[in-house]
Amino acid sequence: MPAGQRQPVGRWAPAIGHKAAYLEFTADGEWHGSDGCNDQSGRWITAAGGTLLATARASTLAFCADSVPIEQWVTTARRAGLDGEVLVLLNAQADETGRLSPTS
Repeated sequence: MPAGQRQPVGRWAPAIGHKAAYLEFTADGEWHGSDGCNDQSGRWITAAGGTLLATARASTLAFCADSVPIEQWVTTARRAGLDGEVLVLLNAQADETGRLSPTS
């Protein structure tokens, strides 16, 4: 099901990878995240049908084992949808780039 225009707002965590990895969409159009070692952030907007556009700011590039490519997932995503409560990010070819569960 396509995500609505404000549906991705919240904090999400990938099912696999570094335990500190996360992605958070805020209602003011900002996103913040971590691949597990590097803080990442940018801006986002959605449109009807789950269309998603996100940009990224500069971030550090420290290596860590089990890092999750959060920034790449967000910036290459062109659509966002929900599979139950799980946020699914899809690229321009409709390939899944990321799958994240809500955190409390």
